[in-house]
Amino acid sequence: MKCRFAPSPTGNIHIGNARSAILNWIFCQKNKGEFILRIDDTDINRSSKEFETSIKKDLKWLGLNWSSTFNQSSRNNIYNEKIQILKQKKRLYPCFETEEELALKKKSLLSSGKPPIYDRASLILNEDEIQEKIQAGIKPHWRFKLEHKNISWNDIIKGEVSFDAINLSDPVLIRADGSLLYHLPSVIDDIMENITHIIRGEDHIANTAFHIQIFQALESNIPSFAHHPFLVDDTGKGFSKRLGSLSIENFRNEGYENISLINYFLFIGSSSNIEPMKDLNKIINKFDIHSLSKSSAKFSIESLKNLNENTIKLFNYDEINHKLININSDFQNEIFWRFIKNNISFIKEAKEWEGVITKINNAKDFNIDDSFINTAIDELPEDPFDEKTWDNWTSKINIKTGLKGKDLFMPLRLILTGKSHGPELKYLIPLFNKNGILQKLGKI
Repeated sequence: MKCRFAPSPTGNIHIGNARSAILNWIFCQKNKGEFILRIDDTDINRSSKEFETSIKKDLKWLGLNWSSTFNQSSRNNIYNEKIQILKQKKRLYPCFETEEELALKKKSLLSSGKPPIYDRASLILNEDEIQEKIQAGIKPHWRFKLEHKNISWNDIIKGEVSFDAINLSDPVLIRADGSLLYHLPSVIDDIMENITHIIRGEDHIANTAFHIQIFQALESNIPSFAHHPFLVDDTGKGFSKRLGSLSIENFRNEGYENISLINYFLFIGSSSNIEPMKDLNKIINKFDIHSLSKSSAKFSIESLKNLNENTIKLFNYDEINHKLININSDFQNEIFWRFIKNNISFIKEAKEWEGVITKINNAKDFNIDDSFINTAIDELPEDPFDEKTWDNWTSKINIKTGLKGKDLFMPLRLILTGKSHGPELKYLIPLFNKNGILQKLGKI
């Protein structure tokens, strides 16, 4: 088994093609296959090395390693060889209509209620007529001649898909300037790389009909196809590729865990529940491509954030310590992690809780009675503190004041954190020595 991810370096990876990459990679892992990266940079005017570098950086961050990679721009000799084969077989033919002429034909067909299918006017030109146009300086574009028969395949996700080729226009494979459109190099590369499974978005379904006939014309085995549905917003609309907030780069900068994105994009719109998981092998074992829905899946940033939050809770300190180091945390210890882990959505929020811990709050700002403060100071146990210190301390304050529940805990929470809610305070106390608590209480 061999799969590929084939992005165009004309922009950053966004949620749409990231999902394709993740599905291909996990599918290969599940089936002990090979995953390769192909850079579709035949559009030299829009492609850039900057975006290519960004794409590879995002894939590496996601953990989607590839066994090999290549750029389509380096394979022109191979493409030209296959082009000559198709020309010899009379499956590629030159067309001389201008864009304006084609637009008028399309408009005329639509106005008369007919589908805008190319009429193959150039196909009837004889060799003399073709040479006459070329000598007149008219550069042809080249179309692939479809065989007018049924094109069908059993799509892994969509099920049985069928097209009658008579209802399709012969696709343009080569522009008048000699540059190649997506179809031909894509098929040739899939042949050269022995790709067995192609997993991509449902916007390629019509392309697949073309590609199957190109595979056949080049006398190659036809891969298996799987077309996953689009991701849509709450209103059912698709997302713009230019929406930077939905790029993988942005999710990384926001602080999302790569395992959360993999988990979410694998199981959104499937019959499997999305549940927090930190173990990639468990995710791979759970994944079943046949469980993906045929219809669009609703993407929710809130759901993704919630998943990230609950995934973080699963990590123990040893698994997360390097991330605390990366954000220059002042509290790189297990006690601090137990204190914050249930109250953050992103690791970077640990820095906010550091500020909470070190800030000195004025009890008067919270209208806390002086007698309560004095009792808290008097009953504070000797250090070192541990997780039992909180219960011991509050029990003594309870005995002295008769306060309990919220009346007892809230004043202490406000003094120690400045917040009315947050992590369990039994995990906060061990982060201090006695002088640190006394300073919070205003004694020092």
